[in-house]
Amino acid sequence: MNKKKNWDFYAVKIIKQIVTEGEPDSSLVDEFYFMDNEEQVFEESIMLVRVQSINHACKIAETKAKEQEEPYENKYGEQVIWRFLRVADCQMIFDELKTGAEVYSCLYHTNTIDKEN
Repeated sequence: MNKKKNWDFYAVKIIKQIVTEGEPDSSLVDEFYFMDNEEQVFEESIMLVRVQSINHACKIAETKAKEQEEPYENKYGEQVIWRFLRVADCQMIFDELKTGAEVYSCLYHTNTIDKEN
């Protein structure tokens, strides 16, 4: 019997911080190199997991994200690590997984009213 048959798919939003350490090798710096010591860089990504519950989905996504925290050297000689910060959201996917299926949705609220429309 296939135990996963009754499991659901979840879209889990993961937040990571991209941390760069060290000084660039000046012989490798090109016109695309950008450094701003005041700027912080973050990534939001959606991870698809198939599990038994929403809590399990969050735990699996966190574990997988932390497994990807392996540091590497970028083309400028700096050390880079994509550090897991948190699970920001988790939603069960109700649509069948096929082209055009909605896998994640988020509503944003604002106090600004566009009076021209």
